[in-house]
Amino acid sequence: MKMTKNKFVRVLAAVLTAAALAPLSACGGSGGANVTTLSFFQTKPEAVEDYTKIIADFERLHPNIKVVQNQVSSADTALRALLVKDRTPDVIALNPNGSMGKMAKAGVFYDFSNTSISHRIRPVMQSVINGLGRDGKQINIVPYAGNVCGITYNIDLFKQHGVKVPKTWKDLEQAVATLEADGVAPFIGTLGDPNRVSTPFDGLAPYYDSNGFWDKMRAEGKKVGPDSPVSFQKNFKPLMERLYWIYQHSTKDVRTMTYEDGTSAFARGEGAMLLAGNWSMAPVLQINPKMHIGFFPYPTDEADKAILVSGGDVAITMGAHPKHEKESMAFINYLYSDEVQRRFVKSQQLIPSLSSIPVDENPAMKPAKYWIDSGRIQGYADHQIPSSISYNPILNKAMLDGDLDSALTTLDKEWGKVAARTIE
Repeated sequence: MKMTKNKFVRVLAAVLTAAALAPLSACGGSGGANVTTLSFFQTKPEAVEDYTKIIADFERLHPNIKVVQNQVSSADTALRALLVKDRTPDVIALNPNGSMGKMAKAGVFYDFSNTSISHRIRPVMQSVINGLGRDGKQINIVPYAGNVCGITYNIDLFKQHGVKVPKTWKDLEQAVATLEADGVAPFIGTLGDPNRVSTPFDGLAPYYDSNGFWDKMRAEGKKVGPDSPVSFQKNFKPLMERLYWIYQHSTKDVRTMTYEDGTSAFARGEGAMLLAGNWSMAPVLQINPKMHIGFFPYPTDEADKAILVSGGDVAITMGAHPKHEKESMAFINYLYSDEVQRRFVKSQQLIPSLSSIPVDENPAMKPAKYWIDSGRIQGYADHQIPSSISYNPILNKAMLDGDLDSALTTLDKEWGKVAARTIE
């Protein structure tokens, strides 16, 4: 794989950073010559405690296997660096995104196609992960727990003001009008935290990026622009208009409110709807355990065309040529046992990937059941955007200054720049 000088420098810097990690794979050690030590690379800081308990239980059942958890926040950079140095972790739990899909497409991950796990996964969830990228028809990344990107709402406030869950965009406009007439802020937006604008962007995207939009964008490459068959300028203007409308009907302090401020304000009942996915439920309920929360997909013009955006919050993989395949698969199989996954998704307020566990076994996920079971879900649009494009600040600026055309033009130009310097 050829690498430019600048890219080599970035990778080398990442390698030096990753060197501080604990040894990633070893046999023997303090446990004795017959003990195999596995490295477990995971990217979810809020799951450290859950994984610690899982590992302890696993080690009691498998005294000849020791699992060392390495929680890494800059996953893309760290994992690429480890791959370059041939220090691939034994088991990897990651947030599946476009970067991970590219790695899978490059053939660096294991093929789970012939494992028993692959036959126990909800097909629609596996399909979303496969869509990010894979090596041929292999199954290189397996979903473990999913999330949903919808509008989170205060059930009691809706009932108090006679607002029904919107099924169309007109329904949403009517709900906003009713709430504002009663002096209630419809939305809690968090433009003070630039990285959060991608949530409603993702929620609206399925209505504008259909018919192979992203594949066509990649095919156009550096030629993407106002005159190309597809582009942000050509396809996403209506999305940006609706996104802007949402923020115009948010709380007065929307420009400065951070995500943490927003979840706290929502828990206090200061707005009817929070622009965050199901991952916001746990922190909100920690503040207000008695609050009744629901969520629904970002609506479109026709109710029967609505789509719920859902993706893998956690997915599992390992290297294409694992050094400790038997032991690593033992740990992965344990992670995919019903009871272990059931405990994990309940704690993290997520959707189970195993078909044997009902989506609504966790009451908080009940609204997602219809969409998941019927297969009416789509992955995150921002996972299709190259990580080198700083799209969040571009979108955030547009929501603040209202210059939607400039934002779309910038996104097209940035896409073209990345395509021009990328060697497939």
